[in-house]
Amino acid sequence: MTVQLSQEDVNFIENELSYVDKVSLIFLLYGQRNPQYALQILNVSGRMLSDETSFLVDWTNYERSTSWEDELLEALTILEQNLLLLRAGFDDDELRSKYFPQTAEIALHVHPILKGLYQFCERLEDKTTLQLIKQLKQHLGNASVPQDCLEIVLLHLISNETIILGSRASGKECDLVALTAACKSAELYDESDFLKGISQHYNSAVKAEQQVQSDASSKNYPSVVQQPVDVVEALTKMVVTKTKTSTLECYEFDPQRAGIMLLVNQFRFYRETNPELVHMIPSKALKDRKGTEVDKNALVQLFTDLGYEIILEENITHHQIVQAVQHAVQRIRPAHCSLVVGLLSHGQEGIVYGSNSVPVEVKSIQHLMASERLTGKPKLLIVQACQGSDLQSAVPVPTYERDSLDSDDRTASVFMDFLVAWSTVPGFASIRHVEKGSWFIQELCTKLRQLYKSEQIMDILTSVINDVSSKRGYGNECMVPIIQSTLSKRLYFRKQES
Repeated sequence: MTVQLSQEDVNFIENELSYVDKVSLIFLLYGQRNPQYALQILNVSGRMLSDETSFLVDWTNYERSTSWEDELLEALTILEQNLLLLRAGFDDDELRSKYFPQTAEIALHVHPILKGLYQFCERLEDKTTLQLIKQLKQHLGNASVPQDCLEIVLLHLISNETIILGSRASGKECDLVALTAACKSAELYDESDFLKGISQHYNSAVKAEQQVQSDASSKNYPSVVQQPVDVVEALTKMVVTKTKTSTLECYEFDPQRAGIMLLVNQFRFYRETNPELVHMIPSKALKDRKGTEVDKNALVQLFTDLGYEIILEENITHHQIVQAVQHAVQRIRPAHCSLVVGLLSHGQEGIVYGSNSVPVEVKSIQHLMASERLTGKPKLLIVQACQGSDLQSAVPVPTYERDSLDSDDRTASVFMDFLVAWSTVPGFASIRHVEKGSWFIQELCTKLRQLYKSEQIMDILTSVINDVSSKRGYGNECMVPIIQSTLSKRLYFRKQES
């Protein structure tokens, strides 16, 4: 990134931020270093943070490390201050590709747990925030906190060590038990699972890095011991030194116990009449999805042949989609190798629709799939739905349809051993032939059948992306699938040779 932040840029950014965003920025920048000082800034300034302040300038002057600019840019990207950064001369797409703002487990300069806690706060509505703060008051002692600002509450809990962020450099694990317990007491079970996921991911990384340093010390690798923070580089050197022929491990897979494949196929839609839900349905009625029967048949036959037990659900409501995923997860047994969920429906960016036209966030489905039952097992989510309405051309296509409406929601894969295959990139429509099925699903099934005996899933999907992106509609329409993966091993849909 060629643009550099100047003192004037920092002043400009700080004074353009709202009070709420300033609180979040203080939380991300000071939460690890000095939560007490962060609280002092907030206590002294109070609502004056909505006016001209200098805390960010003070931070840049105090923080002498060479990475301060990256840390600030990452924090602002996490806060989705895209327009502000654009006005400061930065490229939005470049920032997103560099810092992965929507992926909770990936943080390059901001402390990963602080990023996760910020996203945790963003997940909550005002009512649930108040419920959670009420549950957390027992850990606050005599501290006076705003009734509506969970980040300030969390700063207090970090300061009194009720919450422990952890440190990879010193091998200290994080501890979010009190916060997780408060979520359960407030019946915020999805949020409790989210916290559990980010803490387990962080602590696993801490343990792995400590093991690397321990192994390096015992084998007399002084560079690793002298520079414990750069564990990734040290690990790379160790692997190269140990052997130049080692390969990435493979997930265990046996067609006799492949696992569960849940397929949700939506082809008819109606408009929900429940007054508590009608505000969620789109203004434009959702059309029937002609051609999805072809996709359903291809997927059912393919995954049956690969050894999966198929659960097929069709034309189910948003609530039934959630229930179906929960049921599929509960069907997983220790001997099973994996879980596959396929969603064929109308959609917007980050959501799919139930048959009642009520949306379900794809990330909520991922959270359900990230169960302890599937720890270490690959979890595949296949989404044939639009992530927007834009096409490469506005020319009508007689035999093609789009599974889309507009949306501002965003999602990302957020747990280990996950692979999410989207039929199209965010913001664009997904093309489906009314007689032959969708480009993406048909190409996916074809390539898997052709290549599964010799190729691993990521290479197969690369071939799918290449072929789908080369297709053109009658009006020169095109589309590009997108794959989001946290797979840590190679996945072959065949029994491994002993």
